[in-house]
Amino acid sequence: MKKTFLTLAAFFMLFAGSIMAQTKDIPETELPADVKQVLSQYIQILQTATDLDDAAEKVKVLFGGHLLNSSGNVDSDVYNYSLKKDFTNAKFYQYPVKITRISRSMSDYDGFQSTLFEGTRYKIWIAKKQGVAGMPAPVPIIKPATGDPKVVSVIGSL
Repeated sequence: MKKTFLTLAAFFMLFAGSIMAQTKDIPETELPADVKQVLSQYIQILQTATDLDDAAEKVKVLFGGHLLNSSGNVDSDVYNYSLKKDFTNAKFYQYPVKITRISRSMSDYDGFQSTLFEGTRYKIWIAKKQGVAGMPAPVPIIKPATGDPKVVSVIGSL
């Protein structure tokens, strides 16, 4: 019994340690240029789209994983809730984007079946405009080993 407990405890500590070691903050100089470009495009689209339909049509090329349905369009739940919230509140964030923090996670993934892809996840916090109350918000983007980086979650606190 005691041996089993110690074995399980050791396994848990090893597993937890390896997971935590994969995520760390990095300086902006280590953010790949194509990831920064996708972040910038996302905020620009949100701030310049004429309406939510226009935003959804334009962002689908930047979206990946669970944000898209199997047809390659913005998922209806994402459209009605998350994207709508981002579209409404993007005006409170600086453009060009001002990055305040970056967290990198190695070997991450998003999506299911046809939308599944793997790569390095960058969670990038962006600053609000001068005089706007509130904390910076994170935008998670995954950069696959091959192919373009994709936004995999809408803005964190919008």
